[in-house]
Amino acid sequence: MPAPQNVVAVIFDFDDTLTEDSTSRLLEHHGIDADSFWKRRVNALVEDGWDSALAWMYALLEETEPGKPLAGLSNAALRAFGAELDMYSGLPQLFHDLRSVTAGFGESKPTVEFYIVSGGLEEIIRGSSIANEFRAIRAGRLWENDRGVVSRIKNAVNYTGKTRYLFEINKGLLADEIEKPFAVNEHVAEADRRVPFENMIYVGDGLTDVPSFSLLKARGGLAFGVVDPARLSKARKAWEKLVAPERVKAVCEPKFGETDLLGRLLRLAVEDVCARIELRSQMP
Repeated sequence: MPAPQNVVAVIFDFDDTLTEDSTSRLLEHHGIDADSFWKRRVNALVEDGWDSALAWMYALLEETEPGKPLAGLSNAALRAFGAELDMYSGLPQLFHDLRSVTAGFGESKPTVEFYIVSGGLEEIIRGSSIANEFRAIRAGRLWENDRGVVSRIKNAVNYTGKTRYLFEINKGLLADEIEKPFAVNEHVAEADRRVPFENMIYVGDGLTDVPSFSLLKARGGLAFGVVDPARLSKARKAWEKLVAPERVKAVCEPKFGETDLLGRLLRLAVEDVCARIELRSQMP
């Protein structure tokens, strides 16, 4: 029997989407100049041919060496730091409201699930106040040595790597991600995929999310860009790179309340997907 395909998946980036950039906050918390870290150290590695995700994680790990500001850093410490992050306004109420939207539909019994797909650090995200809202969190991971100190890169999530996790959501494979990392490449008939791409809504803050935006646009999903209007250069870039080429439906300020533009759009988007699910369920 084909899968019911009645799940709405709302997928978020994390940094600069649900909260301020957590890695920069971590660096600044320990007295490291975040601007210099990104523009000088990380950019130098990228210019030398490093993958950007590996570059910043390697530069971060350099700061965990003895005598450096992050010496002794553990995954537990990352979680504790995540607990101190302030979420953008309208959270966590948004999650409750979107679940209420799906409850208003009958025969098809749609449900909404929330996911994070981020290039940031998973342990920071798992420590945040909203972590329990998500069915799965996929982000960068660091390996601890026998002294309990992070010292190796275990997993990095780059631009195109984010689309892998969209396919895992699509095929319903998230429970097997670690034990069976190649399962996502197995063929699954469209009718048997747990979450069709047209049931997905993606929210991200910029160019690192472009492959995900493009995938959903091509497959019938929805994508929304997020940008702080106070950061004029980033807002202009978002318009040029995301809105003008129609990669996203809109670029909004990161506010998620029911009277905020992004908050209203997400509530309407989930309602629209649920209505389409309901309509499909009634077709012969």
